[in-house]
Amino acid sequence: MKSILLAVALTVLITAGLLAGCSQPAPVAPDRSQPAETQAAAADTAPAVGPAVAADNGTGASSEQSAVDVVQAARIAEILQDPRGWDGKKVIVEGKIASECPAGCWFTLKDGNAVIYIDLAPSNLVIPQRKGSYARVTGKIIAEGSDVYMIGTRVDF
Repeated sequence: MKSILLAVALTVLITAGLLAGCSQPAPVAPDRSQPAETQAAAADTAPAVGPAVAADNGTGASSEQSAVDVVQAARIAEILQDPRGWDGKKVIVEGKIASECPAGCWFTLKDGNAVIYIDLAPSNLVIPQRKGSYARVTGKIIAEGSDVYMIGTRVDF
C-alpha cells in the first residue's frame, strides 16, 4: 500500500513539474574569470548537514548509496577541469544552490566560482525550493560532448 501511495505522490509531483514548465536547461558553464575560493574558506561558511532526501525505487527501499559506492568527495572546479577523468564516477559535491527548477527536479550548485548542473529527474527525486541554501549532493558525473553535469541520487541540506 505504501508503494502505491508513493507512486501516486511521485506521479502528481512529476505532473505538477511538467505543468509548471519544468524543463531542463543546458548545463551552466562555470565563470572561470576569477580563481575559485579556497577550500578552507568554503568549510568556514558551510552549515551543518541536515535531513537527507533520497530517491525511492518503488519497493520502499531507498536508492541511497553506501560509502562503498562513493568514490570520493570532490570540488566542482576539479570536476570541471578534467570532466573525462570524472565521467561515470560517483562523487559527493558541496556548495550553495544557485538556481532551481520550480518543481525541484534540477538545480545548479555553486562552489566558489565553479557551477555544476544537478539533474534529479533520472533518480525520481525532487527537492523543496532551497535557492541560496547549502547542499551536499551524492551522484554520478556525466560528461557528454562539452556538457558536464551530475545525476543526483541524494541531497543533504
